[in-house]
Amino acid sequence: MLRCLLMIWFLTFPACRATAGVIAPGEPAGPAEVWVDAARRGAADGSRERPFSSLSEALARVPGGAASVRVHLAPGRYPGPFVLPAGRELVGAGEGSVLYGAGTEPVIRAPGGGLLKGLVLEGGGWGLDAAGPVRLEAVRFRGQGTGAVRVETGQLKVVGGGFEAGGPGAVGVLLGGGARAEVRGATFTGSFRRGVEARDAQAELESVSFRGPLTALYQEAGRVLLRHVSVEGGSEAGLFVQRGTLRLEDVTVTGHEFGLQSMKATLEGRGFTSVRAVRAGLALVGSQAELEDTVVLGSGGFGGVSLVASETVLRGLRVDGAQEYGLTATRGRLRLERAILTRLTTSDGDAGDGLHLRDARVEVEGLVVREAAGVGVLAAQGSEVVLREVSLESCREAGVWAETLARVTAVGLEVRGSGGPALVALEDGVLRVDAVLARDNAAGLVMADCQGATGVTLGRVSGQGVVRETGAGLACVSSSSP
Repeated sequence: MLRCLLMIWFLTFPACRATAGVIAPGEPAGPAEVWVDAARRGAADGSRERPFSSLSEALARVPGGAASVRVHLAPGRYPGPFVLPAGRELVGAGEGSVLYGAGTEPVIRAPGGGLLKGLVLEGGGWGLDAAGPVRLEAVRFRGQGTGAVRVETGQLKVVGGGFEAGGPGAVGVLLGGGARAEVRGATFTGSFRRGVEARDAQAELESVSFRGPLTALYQEAGRVLLRHVSVEGGSEAGLFVQRGTLRLEDVTVTGHEFGLQSMKATLEGRGFTSVRAVRAGLALVGSQAELEDTVVLGSGGFGGVSLVASETVLRGLRVDGAQEYGLTATRGRLRLERAILTRLTTSDGDAGDGLHLRDARVEVEGLVVREAAGVGVLAAQGSEVVLREVSLESCREAGVWAETLARVTAVGLEVRGSGGPALVALEDGVLRVDAVLARDNAAGLVMADCQGATGVTLGRVSGQGVVRETGAGLACVSSSSP
């Protein structure tokens, strides 16, 4: 019995000692809290009951040597400028807590980052000049002469709040090459020169609206994502990107000179819409793009979509009410799938084409052109074009037109109601058409000048069979039908 008791004692006692020696981890200490009230007078220690009257004093004092301090600002106006030490948080009472500056100094400098919440920053050259990790929650900026927020390096996160322009030369948010930014649920209003300017930065904007900036996004290099973004009220390009990568998801630009303009950039995504662009909804120069579900509603003299020396894939394109052209492509390559181009007009009677292609390599599958003031598809200057399952209806001048060394191959082509012929070949243009249905075209099936290398080859033609020639007869028009 004694041996059993001793064994139980030896087995139990060390376990009790070991348990007693463990120190349970405590909850991490939160930031020290300090209160400030601009209307307060008298003795103060920064407590809720005896708040400081000066924000500068609160920022300078560190309660008990705390590594992080949360400063609560009562409603009132607090004159700056301020320097926010690392580990400081400023929490205001919303629109009533105003930090303001005069002259060209930033209202707040935050070289080590920080948190701002429920505040208004007013005036100054910059509202906030920051580095390090910066978080803004429900913060409003207004009246800055140079710009609202500048972050050259570090991380910026914006949740809610807004940016109001202080003048036509100001920038809403400026991101430098070492910056990464997330902006969610914010608004940019007024005549900012640029709403967001990103230079070799990484940025993501989600559920953001721009109302009035001349250009909502100005991007040089870097990578930017726009998701659920709306832009309107500006006079320059709504979105501009140069040499960078821009991804679009559900983005609408109303008005502006161009909905989206790019130079030597990469574009990707789906759901871009341009409404009433002064020049063009989409204008790409020397760029690479793969876009789905693009819509252009109304556009000016550069047409709905303008492509120059670009490698482009467009799936699900809709253009309605464009002036001059539905889509123009000069040099470069284009793959177009599932496109509808309607109500295309011209100001001088010499344009209004659905597709206007010059020196381009183009593949089209599933195209509808309806009510075009010019030609349904015009290929010129050595373009190589392949058309599959294309319907051209009520095109005033012609259905398909090949000229100046262009070569067009079409399989599954329907041309109805043209004010001219269904097919035109001039000036060494070559047409090879198989499985074509042509009806109610005012000038018949084919018009060709039959000079030089001009040639038309027809296979499986149904509907209209009238051939109209100009020049030297019908020698250049042949049939491949068995």
